[in-house]
Amino acid sequence: MASEVLQNITDLVSTWGLKVLGGIAILIGGIMVSRVVRKATELGLGRAHLDASLVSLLGGLVYYSLIAVVAIVVFGIVGIETASLITILGASSLAIGLALQGSLSNFASGIMLYLFRPYETGHYLEVGDYAGTVTDFGAFSTTVNTLDNVRIVIPNRYISEHPIRNWTANGTRRLDLEIDIDISADLPRAREAMEQVLASEPKILKEPAPLVAVSNFGDTPARFVVRPWCQHDDYWELRYCLPEQLKTAVEAAGFAMPTPQRDLRISRDE
Repeated sequence: MASEVLQNITDLVSTWGLKVLGGIAILIGGIMVSRVVRKATELGLGRAHLDASLVSLLGGLVYYSLIAVVAIVVFGIVGIETASLITILGASSLAIGLALQGSLSNFASGIMLYLFRPYETGHYLEVGDYAGTVTDFGAFSTTVNTLDNVRIVIPNRYISEHPIRNWTANGTRRLDLEIDIDISADLPRAREAMEQVLASEPKILKEPAPLVAVSNFGDTPARFVVRPWCQHDDYWELRYCLPEQLKTAVEAAGFAMPTPQRDLRISRDE
């Protein structure tokens, strides 16, 4: 009886011992290789100047994918049926993918935005119904602060599906102003007065040269378009101070702003 038990134990060890030892060796080696691959992936993505959260997320995705492959290989070596395990993992992955469809879509959009770089932190954007300065560019969403200091978190999928107007990327912007002068004024002299204002403003760029020209005539006004160029950071200051400076310069030159007039004729039927 004892000899039979000993024989059974010997057979069990000879049958499973080497498989278990081989599986343990492959598991340990697989974990070590997975860690090396994860570090290499994070290092490579870091050199591409991607967001730290995205680098960590992609590195973790690579690591756990490799661990799953190693586990399936180990189960196969030990002798455990892996077909059902792969089926369960596939079904679970599908269920998780469907449950996280929106998040995965935002993540995929975030990767595309990182690759093409249509904007960066600090840029002022207009995307669909939203506009603001980018304060955080994440893997799933982008955070902007509006001009009235309201924080908006925009899903990356929304950004990828709408045209992006980046007001900061080119560094300079053009102001589009309209100034109405009385139609009876000396238009060349009025233009000269406005050009002097633009020339004396240090925040107005010399190149491209500012444009001051008559665009249209109304009943009482001659409408000038004033289009100087400036650095993006100076845009809003000039946008609100230049109209007053132009008005003051035109009036100092002796020209008035137009005053709407209406002639009323009253007829009496006899």
